Amino acid sequence: MPDRPANADDRPTCGGCRFWKPAAGGDSRAGWGQCRRMPPTLPELEDDKLVHVGVWPHTDAADWCGEWEAA
Repeated sequence: MPDRPANADDRPTCGGCRFWKPAAGGDSRAGWGQCRRMPPTLPELEDDKLVHVGVWPHTDAADWCGEWEAA
């Protein structure tokens, strides 16, 4: 993983990460997608009649984190 650059504008972003998946069917210029670095989380629901579906974090292509890896 690269060191954090002195200039925050030069840091690696979600859009260039191998774990980031652009949103399907949406406007590609919007820059939204899903971080697939970790397994999806299950929301805590009180109603046992609802279907539980895993959720990946939604991020903007310009977002960043410390888990970045080159695409």
